[in-house]
Amino acid sequence: MKELKIPFEIGMQYENWEFVLEIIIDRIHGCDSYSYKGKEFNNFLNNSEFKTELIFNLDVLEGVLITMDNLQINFYKLSKTVARKLNTVPIVNVKNHLKYCKFVTHTVEVWIIKNSSFVYFLISNPSYCERIINTL
Repeated sequence: MKELKIPFEIGMQYENWEFVLEIIIDRIHGCDSYSYKGKEFNNFLNNSEFKTELIFNLDVLEGVLITMDNLQINFYKLSKTVARKLNTVPIVNVKNHLKYCKFVTHTVEVWIIKNSSFVYFLISNPSYCERIINTL
């Protein structure tokens, strides 16, 4: 997603990243989850401490989940920054134990989700968003 300087684009092929991925437990049934271990993406919105998970279905990237420590990231500040970069209006809500901010673009959904421990940044094909969020 170029606006946010993220090198992963929904729809990319697994082979683009296969040498910098480490297999992890699958988050969604029928999809493969990998932890990104490369050096190309080591700073996200001025934060260098985060984990990146790539979720593939049949070798096609369907979701990118970035996990950050709740104490280091301000949910509202991050939401405002993303809104400005994507030039779109967010939908903010609270559901169960999660606070979230959702952005819909012409091709993907971008979510910022906060629970008591982490702030998650999700970019996903719209048909996978709810399934990924339900695993948090």
